[in-house]
Amino acid sequence: LDSDPEDKELKQLQQLQQQLQRRLAREEEEQRRKRAADEAATNQYRAARSAVQVALEPRQVELGPVLFDVAMYFQGKLPSPSLATDADDAVIWPLLLLYDETNQSDFVESFDERCTLQEQFELMFPRDRHVDWDDEGKYVWDRLVPYLEYYHTDNDRRTQLLRVNPAVPLSDSLRGGIRVPQCLTLHVLVEGSGALECFRREHHLTA
Repeated sequence: LDSDPEDKELKQLQQLQQQLQRRLAREEEEQRRKRAADEAATNQYRAARSAVQVALEPRQVELGPVLFDVAMYFQGKLPSPSLATDADDAVIWPLLLLYDETNQSDFVESFDERCTLQEQFELMFPRDRHVDWDDEGKYVWDRLVPYLEYYHTDNDRRTQLLRVNPAVPLSDSLRGGIRVPQCLTLHVLVEGSGALECFRREHHLTA
């Protein structure tokens, strides 16, 4: 006997409804998991930031927002410092290196502040190998002069510059009542260059 056409249509409709309900249930579960993951990431970020702030407090250093959101490096996720795994008073920083003379830049995702910038520069700018954009071959690790850009005062977007001694641990420069961006920004120029002199004049620097 042939089934009633209306029964067939009803069964098909019920099957479609069941498929739709299963799909909606899967989508809701995926959204729930995503919300949970986002919340966990946010909590982790806040906990890490809070721990860093506690570590920086004895040095009278505060954290401010990122100075430059460089999309090609950050990819939608702003970098932030974290505590070193082997010490509760040492910070691992993300670094944004700006080479003003050539309009180039580099991003260092993790830099231990107990290290010197000179060590980092030696890896990036050895004597026997020059980066592609250094046509004159003058960017060599022991000729580089870094300036840290930091915020002028609390809740103020104005900035000022501090010359950093690359031969001592970076932590030595991160103290004394300054407010730094959560991704440290360093302008790197070459000692004895015209660009360095122009940079100093532009920013009213004596050294």
